[in-house]
Amino acid sequence: MKRVVVVTGIPGSGKTTVCNLAKEIAEREKGKKLTVINFGTVMVELLEKKGESIHRDFLRKSDLGFQKKLQREAAETISERISRSEDVVIVDTHMSVKTTWGFLPGLPQHVLEALTPSLLVLVEAPAKQILSRRVKDTSRLRDKVLEEEIAEELLFSRLMACACTVLTGAPVKIVINEHGKQKEAALKLLEAMEL
Repeated sequence: MKRVVVVTGIPGSGKTTVCNLAKEIAEREKGKKLTVINFGTVMVELLEKKGESIHRDFLRKSDLGFQKKLQREAAETISERISRSEDVVIVDTHMSVKTTWGFLPGLPQHVLEALTPSLLVLVEAPAKQILSRRVKDTSRLRDKVLEEEIAEELLFSRLMACACTVLTGAPVKIVINEHGKQKEAALKLLEAMEL
């Protein structure tokens, strides 16, 4: 049965690691096929098709109109991919995006309508661990923030998740991804997905 699970987390929560590990475990240990689609990657691919180039970590600093238009195009592209898939689909994205102007919803109503999720998952970790992960991750261009600002990002994600569950009727599950426990988090994600 095709289902769409939207897995979110703030930068440094380890959501992409958890999604990819869940896919690996589902396929290797449970014989279940999962498709993982990263929303940000789709956005970058769309820009590249247009001959534009921007580092994914600078997208959130772009003009809001540009971000919203690209977000809509990515949602439509992902919706098409979902319609062609026979698998359970995980959409790896953010509940909220911290922009120069404030928090932008990662899943506004039109995106939710395009994705039609049956489950919303927040991957979280303690703010101190997220801060440590961000500092150590040299592959990304992260803003320097304080632990309190990360706590605020976590709160905004939860608030946005409340709105999303009201709009979709899909339940929200929180999966904690503490340091060194990615496999446990991936197994909890699979359990929430009933796989």
